[in-house]
Amino acid sequence: MAHRSQQLATPSESQMISCLAANLKLACGYHRSVSDVCRKIGINRSQFMKYLAAESFPSRRNLRRICDFFGCDEVEMMMAPEQFGHLIRLRPKRQLDGIELPPLMLDLLSSAQRQTTTLSKLVGYYYQYYMSFSVSGSILQALVFVHAARGFVAYKRVERLKMAGLGRPSVYKYSGLMGEVGDRIHMLDLETVNRNEITQSILFPTYRNRVTTLTGLTMGVSGNDAHQPSASRIVMQYLGRTIDVRAALKGCRLHDVDSEEVPAWIRSHLTAAHVDLSQGLIRASAL
Repeated sequence: MAHRSQQLATPSESQMISCLAANLKLACGYHRSVSDVCRKIGINRSQFMKYLAAESFPSRRNLRRICDFFGCDEVEMMMAPEQFGHLIRLRPKRQLDGIELPPLMLDLLSSAQRQTTTLSKLVGYYYQYYMSFSVSGSILQALVFVHAARGFVAYKRVERLKMAGLGRPSVYKYSGLMGEVGDRIHMLDLETVNRNEITQSILFPTYRNRVTTLTGLTMGVSGNDAHQPSASRIVMQYLGRTIDVRAALKGCRLHDVDSEEVPAWIRSHLTAAHVDLSQGLIRASAL
């Protein structure tokens, strides 16, 4: 006997359920197993099997998680199977497929995927401020875009090393992943052109529904040939989910440490005496 929800379903709803089931089977075929897919998405396997058998339709939250993992949107996931099959074959293969990673690294990446929903409130654009690793005594203002990508919360960062009124800027671009471990947000990224810089930031989480500011510590190397290991306090100021990116990028530059273009409270936070000389530590503090 058919499930009551299927008896009442309109033809269009039945077609959506059928297309989703077929497309999920096709997408799962590019992975090791259905169990592996469920583990990475963070969805109960028995529930996922109902989606594959066209016995149930995922909630909006679960559908978003599934789409994020397979790198498609909801409309694409509901395409006719022939169209979806052509689409997914054209998509680049996931870089981690076939690579044997240490078990703890796999656990860490799986944990990051399960946190997509938890970290989704951080999605959007930010101005990022920290003491420049390359130009001593300067504050660097960068633009960061946090977004969902293939089951992870990822981000892109753009830096423009330019002092006001001086020549053309040197532009550096970074791409990375976010995850939460030990009640702290961890960001790890790689410079995308020369691939010779890795930056790690650790932020205090926000417990408010609306994100405004994130603070913590960032560590990396200077952008010059010296690649001097350095660390600084960091402030991330939320701009919104939709902004004028071109205008925002114009604000990205190096500032004098006393520049009034940087909000006074940010300058104060970055330059506060936070070095514990007795222990050789640089400490962050939540606002």
